[in-house]
Amino acid sequence: MSAGVLAALVLGAAVLTVAAAPALAPLLRSWGLVDVPNHRSSHETPTLRGGGLAPLVGVLLTAVAASAFGVAGLPWTALGVCAATALLGLIVDLRDVSPLVRIVALLLLGAVLGSVLGGVGTALLAALTLPVVVTVVNFMDGINGITALTAAAWGLVALLGGVAPPAVALGALTLGAALGFLPWNLPRARMFLGDCGSYFFGALLTAGIVLAQAGGGRPLFLAAPLLPYLVDTGVTLVRRAARGERLVDAHREHLYQRLSRRPGWGHTPVAGLWAAAALLVAGIWWLIRHNGAT
Repeated sequence: MSAGVLAALVLGAAVLTVAAAPALAPLLRSWGLVDVPNHRSSHETPTLRGGGLAPLVGVLLTAVAASAFGVAGLPWTALGVCAATALLGLIVDLRDVSPLVRIVALLLLGAVLGSVLGGVGTALLAALTLPVVVTVVNFMDGINGITALTAAAWGLVALLGGVAPPAVALGALTLGAALGFLPWNLPRARMFLGDCGSYFFGALLTAGIVLAQAGGGRPLFLAAPLLPYLVDTGVTLVRRAARGERLVDAHREHLYQRLSRRPGWGHTPVAGLWAAAALLVAGIWWLIRHNGAT
């Protein structure tokens, strides 16, 4: 896939996501998807939730348009599973769904993704990775811009990192959709991704890793930007478990949340820091591989 086509995918996803967000706002409002602040919130005013529909629309419309113009090699299986995962997140936004049901659904969606793209090993990888990554991204989506900036960082890594071609295309679409949502979410949030959006971006990241694995690329390279998210989530879960707290209860104890409340910080610097950390980890991994240390 040429550089021009990849640039068009980024631009198309960004423009269509920016345009889709205000068009979807009345629908989200009619569904009652308004996040009212409480003592666990990191925002102070009622804000629309479920805005993850915008990047979903942006990615799918861009892929359809690209296909209509004769672009081949788009990862349609991965996009279909990512869309289904986003719709699962939307259901969670609209009504209470038990954690067990969510995990089982994500396991099945991951198994479908892996079984279509590869053999038993790939199916097992996807079935285990999708619930973990989606859950971690969902946990980390607690301040303005953090998920969109981190997803953009991941998309840039996938786009420029020389991984399997379908993963590169997915990286371009992810980068565009993340950038397109940022104007609605940073620095002031006019719309939240909600579970729909965190599930969608979590699925895109998972799909890229699985595509790299199935295509003989470098799946660990695409997993590397997730390390800051995994560390933050892991440390927080261990701390809460040690205190005997219910791990599924909402809270404000993640490292990024605590830092964002410190004087002189806030949502934008912390979100930027986590995205920069994602790029740094990927860069370190690339340097180690490039120098033949692994």
